[in-house]
Amino acid sequence: MPGGVVAASAVLHKGEEPPLIGEKGSGAVFFSGCTLGCPFCQNEQISIDSMGADITDNELAAVFLALEAEGASNINLVTATQFTPSVIAAVGEARAKGLQIPIMWNSSGYETNRTVKLLSETIDIWLPDIKTLDPMVSERLFGARDYPAAARASIKMMASQLEKRGGELIEDNVMKRGMIVRHLVMPGELDSSRAVLEWYAENLIDRAMLSLMVQYTPVNESGRQIAGPDYIMQDNEYNQLLEWLDEFGIEEGFLQSPEAASKEWIPDFSRLNPFPEKYSKPVWHWKFK
Repeated sequence: MPGGVVAASAVLHKGEEPPLIGEKGSGAVFFSGCTLGCPFCQNEQISIDSMGADITDNELAAVFLALEAEGASNINLVTATQFTPSVIAAVGEARAKGLQIPIMWNSSGYETNRTVKLLSETIDIWLPDIKTLDPMVSERLFGARDYPAAARASIKMMASQLEKRGGELIEDNVMKRGMIVRHLVMPGELDSSRAVLEWYAENLIDRAMLSLMVQYTPVNESGRQIAGPDYIMQDNEYNQLLEWLDEFGIEEGFLQSPEAASKEWIPDFSRLNPFPEKYSKPVWHWKFK
């Protein structure tokens, strides 16, 4: 029976944090649509324009198994919130057919507590964003004033669900169970980033790793209006972030360098391989299903 899922691509992806990649890459499945829809999204072809194809729960389970057969370290569900029931069903079917690798929830953090509870027996690794904790910033940048409250609640619940499963588990430098919280520093919003770092230190520092990202790259007119066409983080801004990490005692996790911002990472989901070949190996594509 149709599962109501729309997806664009499945690849072995080497662009995630080191414990998520393994030898051959994370098994990333890119879903179409998004519950948040930031106008400057680098994945706008799928998140805003909904590029992709319908895929049944059975077909999705087969994609998961194909990724595992290609050597994926995990099944990386990229922006799947809008398809939660079908994803749970597809994972269940794939598990019944022998799927062994962990399932990872890669999202904006804009989930309800009910969604997190529904996923609690399915997800092994949580990879949410904390975009901002300032309602005025979230309303101005992506039209969701309630995002900070929703993200705080859902991310804390993800951490609680992980603890119920036994906490973090890393074997041979590969995460089997755990949580990494991402924060992308937005142009002109350093104060907002400071608030995120402080909240992380108070609520998650012993429960999840932090991934601090500075790769904001303008990809469309909305992005250029926020940052200008040639934006790159300045040294003084980066040094300020380093000072705050020290101030809040955040010593473990991942920190990008400003040079990480590159249009090379911007995917094109009209291609069989949306990413450069050295970073990605295609396993499934919406045009060839």
